[in-house]
Amino acid sequence: MSEKHKSISINVVLCMVALLVGGGGFAGLASLREEPAKREVETKVFNVEVFKVQRLNLQEIVKGFGSVVAEREVVYSAQVAGEVASVSRRLKVGEAVSGPEFFPNDPVLETGSSLTEGEVLLTIDPEVYHERLTKADHAVEETLAELQTLSQQEQNNSRLLQTATRNYNAAKDDHARMERLAKDGTVTQNQLTLSQLEERRYEQAFFEVDNQHSLFPTQRQRLQKQLDRLQTEKKLASIDVRRTEVRGPFSGVLSEVHVEKGQYVQPGTPLYRVTQIDAVEIAVPLHPLDFAKLAELVLAGEQPSVELAENEVASSRWRGKVVRISPEADTATRTIDVFVEVQNKIENQLVAVPLLPGSFVQARIAGPILNDVIVVPRSAVIGNAPGSTRVFIERDGKAVEVPVKVSRQLEAQAFISSGLNPDDLVVMTNLDALANGSLVAIQSTTTPVESLSDGQILIIRE
Repeated sequence: MSEKHKSISINVVLCMVALLVGGGGFAGLASLREEPAKREVETKVFNVEVFKVQRLNLQEIVKGFGSVVAEREVVYSAQVAGEVASVSRRLKVGEAVSGPEFFPNDPVLETGSSLTEGEVLLTIDPEVYHERLTKADHAVEETLAELQTLSQQEQNNSRLLQTATRNYNAAKDDHARMERLAKDGTVTQNQLTLSQLEERRYEQAFFEVDNQHSLFPTQRQRLQKQLDRLQTEKKLASIDVRRTEVRGPFSGVLSEVHVEKGQYVQPGTPLYRVTQIDAVEIAVPLHPLDFAKLAELVLAGEQPSVELAENEVASSRWRGKVVRISPEADTATRTIDVFVEVQNKIENQLVAVPLLPGSFVQARIAGPILNDVIVVPRSAVIGNAPGSTRVFIERDGKAVEVPVKVSRQLEAQAFISSGLNPDDLVVMTNLDALANGSLVAIQSTTTPVESLSDGQILIIRE
């Protein structure tokens, strides 16, 4: 064998020996490794929060927002023209003014009712209107004098008519006698003609006086109509004189002042705006479904109570009632208004913090009462399709899947019509990890009183 072949054989043998030695070393090391400790598989227990089911009598709360307006407010305008001669020192925004008031059965005046006029807030120059009143008064007096003169003339004419009638009758009788005598030849033709002329003269005098007498009713009627017209003008002039003193139309607070002393005004010029805040009103626009709930109550004669607050999270500060409903919907917003009335004045005294016009408030209106119902949080209900809704209830430490029927949903609550019983504990957490039969551990229990403490449903406590 050559040297080359011997060298190759030796290398092969050495490689085999190295592999055997390495394999034996690894096997020895592997025999020294300890077996890992075995652990039994534990069953998972889910910590959950539950809701305790109860049958309750509930009242639905309808929520909405609206702006406050005064039930009584007016912009008072001038009714006569002229320069503002004087203004009251109280003619300022925020000042309370008094208007006319009725006092029935006044024991002092011994009348059925009395009226006190409101205070004078400003005066328009009355000179022109006093002159017109004086002129109208004189015209009335002149017409009354003419009527009195006409009555005297009628009396005189009546006496003249009586005299003329007697004279005419006597002349007729005398002429008739002269005609009889003329037939007998006792009187001449000349005497007969004279008697005839005398009769005609008295006849003409009679007709003239009688014609004058027949004109008196027409003259009296004309003067009476003239008197009526002048008395009307006098009354209007008197009204204009009173209108120069501008008084408060009713008791309230001045909210705007548009006039100053020395300013010339005309009929229709705005003078001031007065607002009465004893009672205010809020138009609350509602969705048609919410409106229908309240309309049924109002049409049945009820006036649902209302709590009002500055915003959605504030506590109620004012109380009112629904007094009427709108007969039509707003075509732009697709809402329908209900009108809430709030009394700021109780027993003739304003409340400490009155609800002022212009405020924007939230209204919480007491809606229909729901008797003997079961509600659970909507978040506890799994599935939305009819026939597939279900909940998990805790029973003997396990989560049990129960099919339920949801009749309606309101805010965060679901109304359950079947599937649950009072005192069932509905699981509210870890719903994505639970399966039917999963072990659960209750960490906390929520009651309906806690869940519905500040929502759109209130519990009616017996």
